[in-house]
Amino acid sequence: MSIMKRNLSTIAACTICAAGALAATPALKIYDINVNVDEATRKLDVDIDMKMDEIKLGSNREVIYTPIIIAANGTDSLELDPVTVCGRNSWYAYLRSGALDSGDSNIFRSGTKVTAHITQSIPFEDWMGHSTVEMRQQETSCCSPLKLIQGPSAHGNVELAQINTARPTLVLDFVYSPPVDDKPVEKNIEGKAFVSFVVNRTELKPDYMVNRREIAKILNSIDYVRQDSDAVITGVHIKGFASPEGSYTNNTRLAKGRTATLAGYVREQYHFPDGMITTSYDPEDWAGLRNYLTDSLDYNIANRAEIIDIIDGPLGFDAKDMAIKTRFPQDYQVILKEIYPWLRHSDYTVKYRIKVYTDLAEILRAYNSDPSRLRPVDFYTIAQQHDEGSPEYNKVMQTAVKVYPDDPMLNLNAANTALKNGYLTSAQEYLNKAGNSPEANFARGILAAMLGSLNEATQRFQEARACGITKADAYLRQIQELRDFNPVTITVETTRSEDQEGQQ
Repeated sequence: MSIMKRNLSTIAACTICAAGALAATPALKIYDINVNVDEATRKLDVDIDMKMDEIKLGSNREVIYTPIIIAANGTDSLELDPVTVCGRNSWYAYLRSGALDSGDSNIFRSGTKVTAHITQSIPFEDWMGHSTVEMRQQETSCCSPLKLIQGPSAHGNVELAQINTARPTLVLDFVYSPPVDDKPVEKNIEGKAFVSFVVNRTELKPDYMVNRREIAKILNSIDYVRQDSDAVITGVHIKGFASPEGSYTNNTRLAKGRTATLAGYVREQYHFPDGMITTSYDPEDWAGLRNYLTDSLDYNIANRAEIIDIIDGPLGFDAKDMAIKTRFPQDYQVILKEIYPWLRHSDYTVKYRIKVYTDLAEILRAYNSDPSRLRPVDFYTIAQQHDEGSPEYNKVMQTAVKVYPDDPMLNLNAANTALKNGYLTSAQEYLNKAGNSPEANFARGILAAMLGSLNEATQRFQEARACGITKADAYLRQIQELRDFNPVTITVETTRSEDQEGQQ
């Protein structure tokens, strides 16, 4: 009600009554109420219905009902449009004053079969996310000033509803899984040795050109493993390559013979048993030539694209070399002198096995010096020395998945640590490699719930529960709480509910 209307009503009422004590005030009766918060559109809607035949007032009395939204901490508040309910004489005073002429005065006569509708939509502000909707009641009679009708709320009003948009949070509880791979760790040392041979010969001369240095690459790799008390060599493989110039038949002979000669030399240095060193060969390293042409611009070659087309084309090996030589003679001379020598090489692999550590102290020693020596189960053994989910526990799990990036169980455990810390993108990446175990689906359910995909989360947890993961029950209950969540709780009883009970 505006101040002008308030003054008009007071003047009119004073002409027909004498001031006196206020009579007892009827209890607040709300026929129906609905408070709705739409966070997406940032709107707060309040709808309140009050039936006038439920409110009995003396002829000269008025009660002004004003809905108010009050922040829980009391720092903010907002008054909505008030409703004035009048007794008979007050009503006629308003009528004579013209206050009711507009038809939207929100002034009603008590005891009549009329319903007052308080309907208001307001912008939702952050402070309203934790607030109460209350009804302030003020009364007057004749010329008496407005007087607050003291209500039970902390602000002297009647509480109608509570607003709390803080949704229930998931109580995270994970299922970690021990890795199943307990085989010894197999490791390799790989390299290239550019061992030179006399033209068109297969005999190895250790002192020829830079052979001592290149052969040492292979021997040093073998010695590195032999000196490791935790390692055992399981094999050495040497693959020889020849360059494409000359006939393919002769190159095959050279590649095969030179590889066998180099392997024999290495075997003699260590007296390896038969079968310890294996060999293979590639008569012409066309793939290597292509890589040099595409990856390096250090060579002065004018027709790279055309030469690559010849390499990729259907010509036979000898025909390819001849085509490059005849079509691009200047480029061929550069290739012959500067690239082909690098294609005469021997790739070697030293294979070895790390012993299985059975003592926790040994496992920790390897973890601190070279985690790649540990089996997946060893990481899990270390993790068990810490509280599940602790920073130390999580660090072990993260280290494990770096060493074994494709292990399903380690990816699952890394996903759990990421979920616990709120790193949802990382958790998704780990879960992509976690396989389809019940534990992995359980973790995917947690991720879906954290992302708000409750339907997927429900399905995942139901599947996990069916596979025996009992922790899924707690999550299913939490999801139901999220589904049932309503930021508004109506705290006042309505007379509409009484009508509905009477109709049953």
